[in-house]
Amino acid sequence: MANQASWIPAPTKQVSVGPAETYTPGPNELLVKINSVAFTPIEAKIQKFGTHPIPYPNILGTSFSGTVESVGEGVTGFEKGDHVASIRSGKTLADPRFGGYQKFALAPLNSASKIPKSVPFHSSSATIINLAAITSALSIHLGLERPPLSGTASPKGKKVLIYGGSSSCGGLAVKYAATAGYEVVTTSSNRNKDFVQSLGPATIIDHEQAPADVVADLKKYGPYDAVLDTIGLPAPTAILVEYFESLGGGAYNTMIPPIPGTRAIPDNVKRIFAPYSFAFDEPQHKPLAQWLYEEYLPKGLESGLIVPTRQHVLTGGLEKAQEALDLMNQGGVSGKKLVLDPWEATTS
Repeated sequence: MANQASWIPAPTKQVSVGPAETYTPGPNELLVKINSVAFTPIEAKIQKFGTHPIPYPNILGTSFSGTVESVGEGVTGFEKGDHVASIRSGKTLADPRFGGYQKFALAPLNSASKIPKSVPFHSSSATIINLAAITSALSIHLGLERPPLSGTASPKGKKVLIYGGSSSCGGLAVKYAATAGYEVVTTSSNRNKDFVQSLGPATIIDHEQAPADVVADLKKYGPYDAVLDTIGLPAPTAILVEYFESLGGGAYNTMIPPIPGTRAIPDNVKRIFAPYSFAFDEPQHKPLAQWLYEEYLPKGLESGLIVPTRQHVLTGGLEKAQEALDLMNQGGVSGKKLVLDPWEATTS
């Protein structure tokens, strides 16, 4: 069956649909018929600003799910017909064969997860990339223990601040830390408070109140053993920097690097960003990666231990890829992941 892709022809240019080859998987690779592609903000920034040194033309897309069409040499544990979710690993970011904005793509075995067929494709594609990022941020960079796959974790006696509990990363982080036995303090708007409360935090701070009041509440419910900012935009950065300045300094992790408009960070405050998912390529973190892809993601989605990232479904197939990128660049998405089925016909 012929492949089609939404190609980006050159830096800062719009994507458009055109033919693509149907690939043959190499060693430790899967060929996947994509049933759901999830869009991430970094893809919109790559298109708008040309921020990443990738060759052109190329196919964007770092998170997708679908059905295994064939497997390459050395692949075990997967066969034709299996449902799978995958993220594009660091070594494949420049290779269009692994891009998600197409009907067929290759998936690296080391970042693929076999998903139970009871789990909707959109749920797994929307969840896998952010779950990988927060697993790395919380358990590698901040040292939190993993949540158990069943039963109740013993209380850790430690308090964790997750700023932005209603964001697509934040909701997963709140659930991860809370089910691991940590006392979680998070932030949310009132319109998303009920959803965030269902994830198990001990305290929710209204982050739409005046910044000074947010800082006061952060101090009221602190101190914290670990802090993760899952939004990373200038406004929450300013609030967290002010909070740490009021303590005489400190350090926290964030999900995105500074963007234009971010306030200067004083010397006594460390705002730490890392390409979190890339840590799973390091040998010492292989056991955590295997647990994430082979146990936590598939079993958690099936059992309800993981609450899937909420989705905003675009209809119309690959022709809607540019619309998704535009929505993200315009700030038109909040607390949800844009997803689409590349096989869906465009509606008039």
